[in-house]
Amino acid sequence: MPLLIGLALLSLQCEPEATPRAPHLSFDATVHDFATVEQGTPATHAFSFHNSGGADLIINNLMTASDCTAEAVPRVVPAGGSGAIQARCDTARLFGTTSRTITVYSNDPAQPVTTLALRGDIAVDVAADPPALYLGHVRRGARAENEARIITGRPLILRLQADQGRTLRASLLDTPTGKILAVTIAPDAPIGRFNESVTLITSSSRHATLTVPVVGIVDEEKD
Repeated sequence: MPLLIGLALLSLQCEPEATPRAPHLSFDATVHDFATVEQGTPATHAFSFHNSGGADLIINNLMTASDCTAEAVPRVVPAGGSGAIQARCDTARLFGTTSRTITVYSNDPAQPVTTLALRGDIAVDVAADPPALYLGHVRRGARAENEARIITGRPLILRLQADQGRTLRASLLDTPTGKILAVTIAPDAPIGRFNESVTLITSSSRHATLTVPVVGIVDEEKD
């Protein structure tokens, strides 16, 4: 009998210890539709998650677009604990249907990278598409032009601000599909890099002006 008990104890001592369970990141939802917000109103959401694993879950890093921010609260979540990724996107230069992603990097070995999405519509009275214009390198006296489509959410009266400076010449054109802002460089524009803007005056009470940045470089004339 003592021999049998000794063998049983030895067998128990030789059994390998159970492997600790790894952390596991589980989101309640990875996509949030914020419906419609006014341009300039931030789009925000807290993506709730929990750690369904057996070890501390660590949110190592978060990557977002330049007009968004994200924060993990908390960054370290114990087994069985919960947290949230708090996302905020600036809509000041956005309009129409918009989608932004947040990439979450964690120590979950089964899924170290998770992508979250924040999407919806940005309502705006007036906007330019694209929101800024680039005219590139242009020799002084040569013609260079670029255009932006003016988008309006309702009928508005639009006109150009009178003073456009020495560098740019702008015109507001009516087309079958709407208004177009056409911008050219003045024949006597100063040599060098420029960072100017064209401003539209509108009848909107919420967006009284629309400013379109215009950048480029005027080179010296060829001999």
